[in-house]
Amino acid sequence: MPASRALVWYGDAMRLWKRGPVTLSMLAVLTVLAQVAFELVPDVGPLAAKIVVPLIACGMLYGAAAAEAGARPRLAHVFSPFRASAAAIGAIVVSSGLTFAAEWIAADALTGVNLLRPTATPADLDSTTVLAIYATGILVSLPMSFVPLAALFDDAGFVRSFTVSVAAFVRNPGAFLLYGAIAFALLAIGLLTMGLGLVIALPLIACATFVAWRDLCAR
Repeated sequence: MPASRALVWYGDAMRLWKRGPVTLSMLAVLTVLAQVAFELVPDVGPLAAKIVVPLIACGMLYGAAAAEAGARPRLAHVFSPFRASAAAIGAIVVSSGLTFAAEWIAADALTGVNLLRPTATPADLDSTTVLAIYATGILVSLPMSFVPLAALFDDAGFVRSFTVSVAAFVRNPGAFLLYGAIAFALLAIGLLTMGLGLVIALPLIACATFVAWRDLCAR
């Protein structure tokens, strides 16, 4: 598909978001609050966040699926990923962990900061560096974008969730790169607005990811 297909994905994402803007935004708020809460726990908190928060974030995918089916997204969708199979949960956690590993390496290379110890993060870490770290994570995550969807909605299992996602990326690199660039722009706006914009950016990205997966893999 042409790279411009990503614009269609985000256009449809806006349509889905409008079907439940408050609930989808609240699911994003729960995701952010969970991340903050875990990071307040000494030592084990940041590591636990890498396991639990990606699953909480998948609640937005369930919300997008509900909106697409003509139903209303519900806050209860935040619990849906935890009822998935062990293989699905493992695929989600591993894909998220690989993305975080890339961000961790970037943070260490650029600033010497250990992202598993957020209290050690220097207060003067500039926004440009933060965005560079996020850009690294987004770039690495692109081939794994559909892993949660294949795992949760297709019951694809651990290995096949990755192969399905990577195959879609290989067939449509231009569309994925534009999708990632728009996701980065949305996250940048969210971060530069003291995190307030994330309540819209995160569900839009989740909805766009769902639309892209449906377009490329769920035929």
